[in-house]
Amino acid sequence: MKIILLLAVLGAALYQAVDCYKIADDNLDMEAVVNDPSKLKAMTDCFLDRDVCDPVAESIKSVVPESIARACDRCNDAQKHLGRVYVSGLFWKRPSDFKNFSKKYDPEGNYLENFMKAVADY
Repeated sequence: MKIILLLAVLGAALYQAVDCYKIADDNLDMEAVVNDPSKLKAMTDCFLDRDVCDPVAESIKSVVPESIARACDRCNDAQKHLGRVYVSGLFWKRPSDFKNFSKKYDPEGNYLENFMKAVADY
């Protein structure tokens, strides 16, 4: 019985690890990005296809559409933190870009609110 329980726990842990998004840097200091106007602009320009992306921003951009549509259900805790800090920072510091971001990634207005609820505690 203990072996079955152990296998179930290992299987669940392995499934969770495999199912999470793979991005270049889960430990990116997103607070530093949001608080540096040029870094926030560069990341936002990447996400909005207005400029080239650095490798980290490109890897995050690749998961943004699905993570917003699915309320970050495949994000690990670090990725939820990145999403919350970036989107709320964009909302407060670059409102016109927030509107453009919303139009691009949630044109019908169906997902972003649920995404923010899902990442609120991170």
